[in-house]
Amino acid sequence: MIFALATPVAQSAIGVFRISGMGCCEVFNKLLNKPIFKYREVFLRDVVWEGVLIDRCSVVFYSGPSSYTGEDSVEVFCHGGLSVIRSLTGVFLALGFREAEPGEFSRIAFENGKLSLNEAEAVADLIHSEDVDRSLLSSEAVAGKLSNIISNLGDEVDELRVFVEGSIDFSDEDYDFIHEGCVEDRLIKIKSSLVDLIDSSLVSTQKLSKSRVLFFGPPNTGKSSLFNRVLGFERALVSNVPGTTRDLIDSEIFYNSVNMQLVDSAGIRDTDNLIEAEGVALSNKEIQESDLILVVLDHATENQAESFKSRVVNKSHLLVFNKSDAENPVGHYDCVVSAKSGAGIQKLKKMIFDFIQREKNTSKKTFIIRERHLALFNAALSSLNDCIKKISNEKDVDVAAEDLRLVRSSFDEFLGIKYPDELLGDIFKDFCIGK
Repeated sequence: MIFALATPVAQSAIGVFRISGMGCCEVFNKLLNKPIFKYREVFLRDVVWEGVLIDRCSVVFYSGPSSYTGEDSVEVFCHGGLSVIRSLTGVFLALGFREAEPGEFSRIAFENGKLSLNEAEAVADLIHSEDVDRSLLSSEAVAGKLSNIISNLGDEVDELRVFVEGSIDFSDEDYDFIHEGCVEDRLIKIKSSLVDLIDSSLVSTQKLSKSRVLFFGPPNTGKSSLFNRVLGFERALVSNVPGTTRDLIDSEIFYNSVNMQLVDSAGIRDTDNLIEAEGVALSNKEIQESDLILVVLDHATENQAESFKSRVVNKSHLLVFNKSDAENPVGHYDCVVSAKSGAGIQKLKKMIFDFIQREKNTSKKTFIIRERHLALFNAALSSLNDCIKKISNEKDVDVAAEDLRLVRSSFDEFLGIKYPDELLGDIFKDFCIGK
């Protein structure tokens, strides 16, 4: 029987202990002022040890296999004082419970068939998620959607193996197993599904890139003032002297729950100042790195509109007229604003947000996977390609059956149906205590 504190060791409103193992409910009942005989219901009980009240707790009993681990389990919700947590820890040890190792609860759940290996890994990814998007991707895997997809692809591979091996075992029969089973077409569909899955997945070691919005244009058009106004605070130095900004200045902004990176750049012009010239070069380079370019002009630089639009012709951009408080634009602009008065700023923010939202939707990831998963998927893809080639050329069909066995083997290792002995230790050591 194991136990662990599932909440951080810190003073808080409540602390949560988890207990798992055959007979743990009966053992824990000995501590309570009134025993519990129902499962999956919350009871308020006094926890008493050697005649001393330790704490009044909320307690839930779970009967295996209807629990997270698949074993009998207990969850104890105590007051979050450090002295209470220390006292309960001492009581559990005195009762013979062993403190759980990192990830041991999830490992037991996997071994008892409550989680696939991928779902168990996704639990760790969810716990370590640094942002909402990453946590949502992990949640999809925890819910079993990724495992179901791979399991279904594996079942399809098994069906095709029957036809391929049938063509080998009954080669003398007047029956075309490969043709009748539509083997080649179905293999191509499996390959397509796997490629789509890989393309729509984010590897856990990769960062979810923030959309970059570049403020770009001639000097002294108010780019830095506009940058500060959109950002909501003074981040960039503002001056009437052209060429004040000589380096890239960036800052994060959250707008309607969308996280983006705003980048202020040096004004583009010919200059003999080496430092300013370096800033201009950085600005030109940043065009390629940015998702959206705001070409900022004013009444004094309207005649340069076509020149600057040509610099960003292959990039998404908005033509923005600034300083509308001083003079109205002559030409057509996507947005007219005044960094000084704030006019048009909300419209500009919405235009930026709408663009980024569209971009996120078109490049949206579906699942988060690990390097191990990607290697297995690529191995399966390689074997599928080999198999399709053999089936298409009607050569080495006996070897094609082995290719399909390797595909299924990769899928099984992903699901945890088979795995190297050292794999579980490597995976669960990264879990926190109590999970």
